[in-house]
Amino acid sequence: MRAGRGTKSDDDYLVAGRSLSTFAVAMSLFATWFASESLIATSGEVARDGLAGARAEPFAYAIGILGIALFFAFRLRSGGYITLADFLRDRFGSGTEGLAAGVIALSATTWSAAQLFAFATIIESASGLGFTPALLLGTALVMGYTLYGGLAGDVVTDILQGIVIVVAICIMFALMVFAFGGPTQMWATLPSTAWTFTAPGESWADRVELWLIPIIGTMVSQEALARTLAAKSPEVARRGAIWAAGIYLTVGLIPVSFGLFGPQLAPLLGIELGADEAFLPSLAAAILPGWLMIIFTGALVSAILSSVDSALLAVSAVVTESGYKRLNSNASPLALLRAARTATVGAAAVAAWLAMQGESLRNLVLDAGAIAAVLAVPIIVGLAGMRASGRAAVGAILVQIAVLGVLDRMLGVPGAFLWMLAAGFATFAALAVLDRRAEGGLEGV
Repeated sequence: MRAGRGTKSDDDYLVAGRSLSTFAVAMSLFATWFASESLIATSGEVARDGLAGARAEPFAYAIGILGIALFFAFRLRSGGYITLADFLRDRFGSGTEGLAAGVIALSATTWSAAQLFAFATIIESASGLGFTPALLLGTALVMGYTLYGGLAGDVVTDILQGIVIVVAICIMFALMVFAFGGPTQMWATLPSTAWTFTAPGESWADRVELWLIPIIGTMVSQEALARTLAAKSPEVARRGAIWAAGIYLTVGLIPVSFGLFGPQLAPLLGIELGADEAFLPSLAAAILPGWLMIIFTGALVSAILSSVDSALLAVSAVVTESGYKRLNSNASPLALLRAARTATVGAAAVAAWLAMQGESLRNLVLDAGAIAAVLAVPIIVGLAGMRASGRAAVGAILVQIAVLGVLDRMLGVPGAFLWMLAAGFATFAALAVLDRRAEGGLEGV
């Protein structure tokens, strides 16, 4: 909250007055994206499927962050935008901005729900509270410091929480190696089946989707891009994102190692490890002394907190900049700040409700990425410098939403995400051509 004391406007609250250094951008982006599923879900999935369980994290998400650095960070920061919806308004008009703001808000709220779900699970197991009281307690805590600190406070906590995460999992990795008797003995236990990058029964469409959803979802994520938009300069934005990708991949390999070697350690310790999302907490309880288990639990909480506040601020940003500011063009900086904080409270309440629905952690995260990806077509086309009418951009987004909803949610068709992207590009191209022909006809007249 101390970092937010100088907050006097929506610009201060949502992009930290554009004051972030390379280190701040890198650590904040890493900590934001290195969330609960990076530790809990990934290690359990690797234990079950080998390296196939690590495709989304850390590999695909690291590629997505690198994509931000190479294609998005410099150009978006140069434009002085606060949100992706601002950029789409500049390229395609206010109609596209409004629709994009709704998509961003839904995606970020869903991702917030995933982190609150994990937070409540940890509080429930540690305190004996029921899931719902734990969820309400966790939501109130996150909402409180996000409400007053804004992005500046978020970045400070991201850096501190990121350091806690790295230190805690490095200690746990060292203790795992020690329990094996050394790195050579540990490496010798790894079965050859662990090296496969494909899971049994997967189609080619499933495999492509598993890579594309996190890559594209990351590149068009308001939560991730907010860090680069808050950088001191476009060069700092790009450089910080490059460092974030490297940090993310390096640190992300540690939970992968837990999944690869933990199952081989269980018989040596005479324990049974839980399946999927229970795997990592079970392994930590087996190899960590009590006081280190407390620190490790704190690291899990840190991973969650550094992500959920970012998602809440993403919702606040689009609601304020693309909603309240458009309806009240003469609003004062203080009024915009109040609107942003009100939106933070509303987003937290909706996220808590979604978390109560009980969907799995990984599914909530992938849902958030798929929702965000419906903006990929207009964003990519806009960054490529192509101009088109708002009708082409809005049409592409609406068609993608419809295709994803029908094929994925209603029919469960394999490859629905790929069909969505293809339909979006085809719709945009067709409407752009029609617009040009109409313009040509009018010029002829």
